Amino acid sequence: MFGRTRYIAWATQFYGKVPYDLATSGVPYATWAELGLPTPDVDDPAAFAALRGAIARYNDVSPAEVVPALGTSQAIFLAYAALLSPGAELLVGAPGYEPLTRAAEGLGATVRAFDRRADEGYRVVPERVAAAIGPRTRAIVVTSLHNPTGVRVDDDAVRELAAIAAARGAYVLVDEVYAPFDDLPEDGVFRGSARKLAPNVVAVSSLTKCYGLGMYRVGWVLGPEEVVERAEAAAVATFGHAPLAHASYGSAVLGAVGPLAARAKALLAGKRALAERWVASLPNARWSAPQGGLFGLVTLPGRGDLLASIEARAREAGVLVGAGTFFGAPESFRLSWATCDAARFSEGLRLLEPLVSP
Repeated sequence: MFGRTRYIAWATQFYGKVPYDLATSGVPYATWAELGLPTPDVDDPAAFAALRGAIARYNDVSPAEVVPALGTSQAIFLAYAALLSPGAELLVGAPGYEPLTRAAEGLGATVRAFDRRADEGYRVVPERVAAAIGPRTRAIVVTSLHNPTGVRVDDDAVRELAAIAAARGAYVLVDEVYAPFDDLPEDGVFRGSARKLAPNVVAVSSLTKCYGLGMYRVGWVLGPEEVVERAEAAAVATFGHAPLAHASYGSAVLGAVGPLAARAKALLAGKRALAERWVASLPNARWSAPQGGLFGLVTLPGRGDLLASIEARAREAGVLVGAGTFFGAPESFRLSWATCDAARFSEGLRLLEPLVSP
């Protein structure tokens, strides 16, 4: 049975409903009019193959490695359905994104965590993962850029995890929906997919977070032949096939990734530096100090669970941050500079000060 995802339930109460949204974890939505694309032919059955090919071109992989999905959320489900069975075990980094756990539990798997520690810069330590892996472990899961800290997982660490997993006949699953923020590809090709790092690496992603195309639900699984086959079987068993219109619009918007990458860069420019200076000015705080992206994790040691205080700031001052409670980091909050311009972001930071004051 699939349990309720507390984070999503909480987010829908607040996200997009406050004047100073410092919580939303993707760039603002791009409208079809902004894209300047011709309306696609939604009756052309060739769109299914076109979508697969467009996803492959964007990720610089072969079409045989691609399973289209309805956003990253469904991609996670399809990947898990391909990798897990009841009684299997999954290792996932903590703190972490709650749906990565709930989807696995819903498929009957046991979820165990390995720590990504603040005093180590939230990096993945392969030796720690190796110590946690067991005979029933079928997948090791990481997010890069890490949600909620924004820290990138080093390619060498992924290769080490892949070797650890391969020794057990297991896989590494990388949720890389934020990965293009390292170098947003204005030529429309993301060349940094973890799928290419080792044969047993599976990657999931979408156009949601980096490009503002969440409403189009263009997602995918990238994997080896046996994973693709099983993920496609799971797709057929659960929804048959996606609507033809989804494939038509999806292949079209993948052709607009270059301009959308430039748009994202312009929307984010300069705001990470504002966040860094603000955190540095706080007397009793630390943060994850991501190199790029659009969010970081701010921690207030010794303050206990911040959820009630975060909700109070949202109600009283109209400023919202992502509660670390739902990521397994209750003394923290995810600070995003995605949606407000620089002036409003600075004002939002000022309004947060009662939250961060000792």
